Amino acid sequence: MTDSTECEAGAARGLAVERAIRAAARAGNRLISGATVSVDLERPEMRDHLAEALRRMGARLRPAGEAVDFAFVDRAIPDGRSVDGALHECAAADRSPAGGLPGIVVGLDGGVRPLRGASAASRIAWAAAGMPATAELAGRLGAASAHRGVRVGVSLVLEPKTAAFARLLADAGCSVAVFSAVSETDAEIAEELARDERIAVFAPRAADPARPAADVDAAHAAAILDWAPEYLIDDGAHLIRLAHSERSAALARLRGAAEETTSGVRPVREMAALDALRLPVIAVNDARTKTDFDNLIGTGQSCVFAIADVLDAASDARPYAGVAGTRWAVIGYGPVGRGVARFAAALGAEVVVVERDPVRALAALHDGHEAEASPTGLSRADVVVSATGVWHTLDARAVSSLQDGAVVAVAGGIDDEIALDELREEGWEDRGVARGVAEWRAPAQRGGRAVLVLADGGGVNYTAAEGNPIEVMDLSFATQLAALAQLTESEPRAGVHRLSEADERRVAAAALAARGGAVDPSPDSPRAGGAAQPWTVHRYRSARGERPEGDGAPTL
Repeated sequence: MTDSTECEAGAARGLAVERAIRAAARAGNRLISGATVSVDLERPEMRDHLAEALRRMGARLRPAGEAVDFAFVDRAIPDGRSVDGALHECAAADRSPAGGLPGIVVGLDGGVRPLRGASAASRIAWAAAGMPATAELAGRLGAASAHRGVRVGVSLVLEPKTAAFARLLADAGCSVAVFSAVSETDAEIAEELARDERIAVFAPRAADPARPAADVDAAHAAAILDWAPEYLIDDGAHLIRLAHSERSAALARLRGAAEETTSGVRPVREMAALDALRLPVIAVNDARTKTDFDNLIGTGQSCVFAIADVLDAASDARPYAGVAGTRWAVIGYGPVGRGVARFAAALGAEVVVVERDPVRALAALHDGHEAEASPTGLSRADVVVSATGVWHTLDARAVSSLQDGAVVAVAGGIDDEIALDELREEGWEDRGVARGVAEWRAPAQRGGRAVLVLADGGGVNYTAAEGNPIEVMDLSFATQLAALAQLTESEPRAGVHRLSEADERRVAAAALAARGGAVDPSPDSPRAGGAAQPWTVHRYRSARGERPEGDGAPTL
């Protein structure tokens, strides 16, 4: 085999592996990291390549034939058997070790066991089955009489998992309303959720091209505050800020809020610093059960896979050869940026990190990536991902520095993280070339180069795909429920508060048990600071353990 032939074979193998992994996640909006997987392929080079990519994503490999979350085989047929007739234990009749969802059989021939129904009701039911920690926390909430009848407004991306979460809140005895922006709403899910008379839905249930999306969103946001919620579960602190500005009458009824995201916690902290915050807000985003899973793992996987899915589907407009061998520039190396870099690298990308914080840039080096300043890091990238949650991270000057044909996407993100408004002002023109892909071309006097912007510059994981996987949203929603309980039971003062460590541990314990894990019990009476012995026990105490002379404190 010549070098070129071997290179082509390696590229084809990498693309087949990538497509199989993406298909596995997409089949049920599932998480690869932490999942149990088996790889039963005939060709050892393909088996090793797939197994290594899965390991790098955090999957737990098991021998073929064991009950697993994902079974990768050469060929799959609809009844969950490979064509040689071998029954895979993760077929629809069985449950995977991860909880209530059945395992998925994925064939490298493109076949996938289609376990999830296509209807909105089926997709919501599927999501609910994969959220055991949320269900447990909702059960505890419902058992506490203090929460009965509490009015809770939910402002989150409206897709199957959010719908299942809203129903669990209603099951717990809360009065529930859900708001979602046009660009963040699955209209079929909104329509199905609205059938539940316990839940008010302030989100579009069908497209309305005659009405600007901004007008629809503004009307729905005002309406949910007029609904008079006592508590908000917010995303981006948009409703919190609206209640403190244009809809201040809502503050008379509001008693607290829980904020889901980094981009929402930032303005809330500013409000608190300026003495403008009139509510207690729990920074759910800062909880370990949120940031270490949803931000790092969930957003990392969902964004990388969504970018690849969109580009692969647009191969008629632009040939797609896979992530392997491409150069990705990740702007920002917080939890989201780290996750994007991790999953892109697992699929074979060369990753360079662009950061302002030298500590984070140093961490990127130690994670095996390059760390470069913007001019160098961006100019040679095939794919540029903004993972900062900061307005105009990619301004017109930065976009102009990209090479012709570069792909630009936002991970998670906020409005206008890519400065498309500046590009328009400078004469750039855009046209859609495929679903979720727009070509932005500079004016001729600027060289006429073009870049491909995904999902109109919105968060690619929730505008061009189905959002973060069920397993991490299970943790996030359970954390939100713990925050709601903390707000109603302790009634903290106005300001920004952390979720208690005890609540973090309760949420994690519920998820750990559902996934088949275990942990040693904590000491009944841990010492302040976590030391195992009294502070007076130290290396240099006297031979008889006597206290030093004086007031009993060690001397220097």
